[in-house]
Amino acid sequence: MLVRDHMAQKVVVTKPERSVAEARTLLKRHRIRQLPVMRKERLIGIVTDRDLRSARQAVRTVGEVMTAKPFVISPDASVDEAARLLRTYKIGALPVVEGNALRGILTATDVLDAFVDLSGVAEPTYRIVLAAKGVPQPESRIRRVVEHCRGELKWLHRDERKRPPKFHLRLRARRLDDVVTELEATGFEVAAVVAPSRKG
Repeated sequence: MLVRDHMAQKVVVTKPERSVAEARTLLKRHRIRQLPVMRKERLIGIVTDRDLRSARQAVRTVGEVMTAKPFVISPDASVDEAARLLRTYKIGALPVVEGNALRGILTATDVLDAFVDLSGVAEPTYRIVLAAKGVPQPESRIRRVVEHCRGELKWLHRDERKRPPKFHLRLRARRLDDVVTELEATGFEVAAVVAPSRKG
């Protein structure tokens, strides 16, 4: 998953000379929480709704309250790298920069949406939790079983905090019983199976 496929390309920006009140109005009008701050064609900062709300009365302009030299990301970076930056630095958005040009903005909500799409949680899928005591190359075996049963593995996570390790998988399958039976025959212990919720 690349940033360019999940970022917003139409970016609302502001200038450092704009007043705090005008910037707040801009955020409210567009229902956003961050404004990249531009001087001509160059990104020089970012200002957030929190910055503007917490500004002292003496503060008049965006340039006085913005964060200069914000963290940025390339459109060709991966979304998981963007997620790491957002979490590490506790920020809500990353301007997307290519060369010296602002190409878009990626928010924490965009990242969450990308992971929801990747996980398959929005689709009718099953979740299975497995224990793998003494099963060699368990990830490869899980993939082979799902493929043999004509299923589609959406994601697979190994939880090393448990002993033996637990494997969490989400998959689509026409005949889930066949998948479970073959996993057990391969040596896995099936700890839990969660069927897709039925809406409506």
